[in-house]
Amino acid sequence: MAYPQFIDNSRKKLSNVLNEIAPKYKVLRIATGYWDLAGTLELINDFEQYNKIQLLIGKEPIAHRLQTQYNIDMAAPENLFPDADIKHDLQEYGNSEELEQLRDTAKKLVKLIKSNTLEVKIYRTPRLHAKAYIFGELGDADSVGIIGSSNFTRAGLTSNAELNFLTEDYHIVEFKPTSDKQQNGHIVWFDELWQDAEDWTGEFSKIIIDSPVGDFTYGAYDVYIKTLMEVFPEELQSVDPFDKDIEEILHPFQNQNALDLRRKLDRLGVAMLSDSVGLGKTITAAAIIKQYIEEGQDNICIIPPASLKRQWIDELEGERWNLREGKDFRIISQQDSGRIQEQIEYFQNHKSTRSSIDLFVIDEAHNLRNQGSSRYQQILELFQENPQAKILLLTATPINNSLMDFANQIQLGSKGDLVSLNVPYISKKGSNLEYIDFFEALKRIQSEATRAEKRGEQFDWDFHRNTLVSGIRHYLVRSTRQGVIKNEQMNLLEGQTNLFPTSTIEQFPYSYLQEDDDFVYQSLLKAKNTMFENISPTLLNLDLASELTQRTSHPLDLYRNIAEEKKSGIALSEKYGFSNKFENESIFLAVEEKLSVIPAIFKAINFLGFAPYKPDTYSYEIYNKTISEIRALNKKGNEAGKLRTQLAIHNMLHITWLKRLESSTATLKKSVKNYQERISLFEKWLNKGYIVSLTDAATLDNEYGEDIDKAFEDYEKYLSELDEAVSQGTEQDVKKRGIEKKEADESIYNISQLKIDIQRDKNICSFLIDMLTKLEEKGHDGKLNAFVDAIVKRLDENKYGKKLLVFSFFSDTIDYLRERLPEVLEDRIPNFSRRAEFVSGNSTAVEDISKRFSPNSKKAHVNKQDELDFLFATDVLSEGQNLQDAGFLVNYDLHWNPVRMIQRNGRINRLGSTYDNILIANVKPHADLEFYLKLVRRLEHKIATINNTVGNDQSILGEKENPIEFHDMTGADVIYDDDSEKASKAMEDLENTGDILDWVDNYSIELRKFLNAHKDDGEIQRIQNIPEGKWNYLPKSTDSSQNPDEILGLYRAKGKVSATGALIEDIGFVSIAKSAASRGPFSSIRPGYIQEQDALQIIQTTPDDNERFSDEISVNRSDYIAEGKAEISVQFESVAPVYSIKQQGNRALEIIKGYFDPSYDLVGIIKKGIRYSNDKRTFEQIVREVNKQNKEYGAVTPRIIKNFEALLNKLLLAESEEKKLEKVEGVLFYAKP
Repeated sequence: MAYPQFIDNSRKKLSNVLNEIAPKYKVLRIATGYWDLAGTLELINDFEQYNKIQLLIGKEPIAHRLQTQYNIDMAAPENLFPDADIKHDLQEYGNSEELEQLRDTAKKLVKLIKSNTLEVKIYRTPRLHAKAYIFGELGDADSVGIIGSSNFTRAGLTSNAELNFLTEDYHIVEFKPTSDKQQNGHIVWFDELWQDAEDWTGEFSKIIIDSPVGDFTYGAYDVYIKTLMEVFPEELQSVDPFDKDIEEILHPFQNQNALDLRRKLDRLGVAMLSDSVGLGKTITAAAIIKQYIEEGQDNICIIPPASLKRQWIDELEGERWNLREGKDFRIISQQDSGRIQEQIEYFQNHKSTRSSIDLFVIDEAHNLRNQGSSRYQQILELFQENPQAKILLLTATPINNSLMDFANQIQLGSKGDLVSLNVPYISKKGSNLEYIDFFEALKRIQSEATRAEKRGEQFDWDFHRNTLVSGIRHYLVRSTRQGVIKNEQMNLLEGQTNLFPTSTIEQFPYSYLQEDDDFVYQSLLKAKNTMFENISPTLLNLDLASELTQRTSHPLDLYRNIAEEKKSGIALSEKYGFSNKFENESIFLAVEEKLSVIPAIFKAINFLGFAPYKPDTYSYEIYNKTISEIRALNKKGNEAGKLRTQLAIHNMLHITWLKRLESSTATLKKSVKNYQERISLFEKWLNKGYIVSLTDAATLDNEYGEDIDKAFEDYEKYLSELDEAVSQGTEQDVKKRGIEKKEADESIYNISQLKIDIQRDKNICSFLIDMLTKLEEKGHDGKLNAFVDAIVKRLDENKYGKKLLVFSFFSDTIDYLRERLPEVLEDRIPNFSRRAEFVSGNSTAVEDISKRFSPNSKKAHVNKQDELDFLFATDVLSEGQNLQDAGFLVNYDLHWNPVRMIQRNGRINRLGSTYDNILIANVKPHADLEFYLKLVRRLEHKIATINNTVGNDQSILGEKENPIEFHDMTGADVIYDDDSEKASKAMEDLENTGDILDWVDNYSIELRKFLNAHKDDGEIQRIQNIPEGKWNYLPKSTDSSQNPDEILGLYRAKGKVSATGALIEDIGFVSIAKSAASRGPFSSIRPGYIQEQDALQIIQTTPDDNERFSDEISVNRSDYIAEGKAEISVQFESVAPVYSIKQQGNRALEIIKGYFDPSYDLVGIIKKGIRYSNDKRTFEQIVREVNKQNKEYGAVTPRIIKNFEALLNKLLLAESEEKKLEKVEGVLFYAKP
């Protein structure tokens, strides 16, 4: 038969020619520069009948230019030809539509190898570039030979432009020369090369078997570790170890954390170190700073709180690090807005990368959790002027009140980017699994938690554990004390027996003298008929009174009305807005109860009406109305918010005053006196015919004296100027002056009642001050006396050293102790005044005082006569300070925030302490503890459900500190137990109680342990070499009762950001199975996303479960893979806009669109364009102003139009950053065993 001589894949494909020839022969020799399985698929059916096939693989050259450009070491094991190339190509088949045919081809090839029919050799040197296909054997007299350019690949056989020459003359093909002058025939030429080649049959067989088309699975444990490598690629990210001199400084856990932080900084540009209190975050951060400097990234900026600035300088300039401020690092306090602004302006004028910051370190980053604060926005601007800088955040408490605290800090470190990483999310309503942005997930979870709290329900945080862990792990590095101890990741100091001191908790109980209890109680009884208008204050039911969270009349009238209505059988819960469970309770107790000082005084406080704080409630439309009647008024905007605040102000004042009362009677007395002054100021202007808010009253006193008319006149001028400025768009230049004129119009306000209530409060304040003054007299302050006796006793025992650290929440209490202690302790502690210092929020030189108190931990040189042994402080010292020279700490007032308790404890119970045991003591009321804690908890819960912002408005409260906290105290009360062992155990449990940040990703930890255990034995590389697209079996322990057709698939989606071209990757697990209702040849395949943690739980196994099996997985793999790819594609592409416009935003855009080109899609521009938190803030400020101006003036000012236009132009300049999907790959597949 005549075959074509010239074969170029155009007129005739080589594959067709080979298929014509192959059935006539049983022997084939192939020489090729490269081989692929798809080429073999073209001929495999004919090969099955062959007796001998010899495959000689040479090498296709890589241009020297490319080897040099990409630094390719062709001798490296990972680049060895043809191993690496063939493995790569076989891996690509894992996602091929021809997967089943290719798998069948691979099986047949392996069968041919096992029967010794197929042999494979590699011709490495010199390079074999020839291609030949030789059918027949010497002596057959019918051999055919083809020589030319076609490799034994699908492209070489079918589609490449090639040129091959076919020789049918067997004389030539089978010629065997008898002298050197004669030329070799085809077969002899091949055989000579074959003899010199390297046998590769076994390796070739192994590569095929191990590939996605091979018929042998990997062991379940190997597959599990490979899966972890794919899910946690950051663990494989290489980072150079620290220099030896740095490593020697760090404890093992600090070294591990520092390396992990560097990986995260390299990968994401932001990382947070959140080790628990006392684990040396500064040391870990300093190691990173030092390494950056030594690697030439030496533009370092540290931004700590002002109180820790000196401590940072001392640490970095000390012998340990030997760095110098100004040369190696710059340091700016978070409060130094002037210097931060200077830095911003400097970087605006110096844009070169050489001058930009390499690393910012933000200490106590939780201080920057509020996006609305000017400090947050200023530091954000500084970061944005240094776009290449890495941001390291340090805080032990990144979440204070909300998950958004954490999100805001990470967004700050991400330079305002509103986009993070995708995480799995399922709502509590039971919707399908979604992959959404982590920040969006945090927002949704926090909303769910807030709604649950408002309903009085316990929120199930664990439901969202997978979501939270999946996101947090990318940013957070965290060690806890118990984890460090358990894993033995610390080195003991010389002479130490424990890594940390053991905390012993004791109580210093106090009570007032019986005569003082009697004095207060009798005072209340005597005042019943006069000041309390025939109501016995001692009978007040505080449980019910605390339910009255919104009040429209004075307590004396309110309580009396409730009592009378109760007798009449009127249903009160709906009218007064309290819980139905109190419906059967009375506002006054039936039996007179004997009261001690704290509850007796607090009952008296509950009869204050606080009228100057709530004048609007005296308008006739509000006064003495029910809550439902007020709601029916349908007040909106600022007016409604202001009214809600005034109706609820007593809640805030009650809890503030209660805590101040427990702290010290002197501290409460100061609050009462402050209120007295405010009453007088308010009353003065009321008597002159005006209702003046307390804020305006202060303006009058400070700026106008008695000239109220001038203040009114200035305000009118201000309004006139504002109107004119609004029309010109320059209203921001008009400064508010004067005060609004609000006349005490008796036709609008119940002025007579207002004056009565003011007098009532004046009387009760005078009454309270008289009682509190009596309790301050020498010998009558039971708390101070008990405290002094207890500390003298403990110091004399000398069990916990000679130094004492005392905390109080209130600076007024610290001031009181400063005033009283010297005379009380003068004869009991030698030189107390010289050895003691008092630090409050107003104190300066905090760091200097701290050094004098704890010179060893601060590494400070202090003269003996200047050293301090007693330090009394507010929580200005509870953050970040190293004070472990002390072993004795006292909480002077009860604390209601476990986080603050732990922070205080951490001042002395931390790394570097030389104490094996330390003492933490609580000064607590002996008889009234249960009363106090129960009441505080109830009041704080009520405050948490009130929809207003009073808790943050210090000017309204008129207090220096507003101690309103929103933390659950459940379980913490045992720290006040008189049994020291129980209290100590409770404190230990409290410190060890994990929050969501302590939820570790056990899978990533398991991978890290594997990587550490196999650094040098080749196991890591072996498992990394498991090809993508490989199908394997799940562990032996897998539930066999589940759908046998169900397959898990791990997929990778690859794409680009449209604007920048930046490559992005997402991975996800899909469960793929036939419909359970109709499993059979025509049943549908249903894919569904499953959460990462759920999938890993199924795949997880142990090293002993690692047997390899023959691949008998009998599903249509191509169909399954395709369905999974489709599901991944939908998730990848269905990403919601970064920014969602709320109703008020849409309303504002509807108003403002008339000022712009109608072709502008304003909604689309905003949704797609806002990617940074400062742009979001700008837009929302504009929205508020647009809606407000439209409501007040019916139009929007030119200034707002200009501001919006500027924002619009900025967003239009920044191209829309959409994710564009380019490719989806199946990475691994898992079948039931």
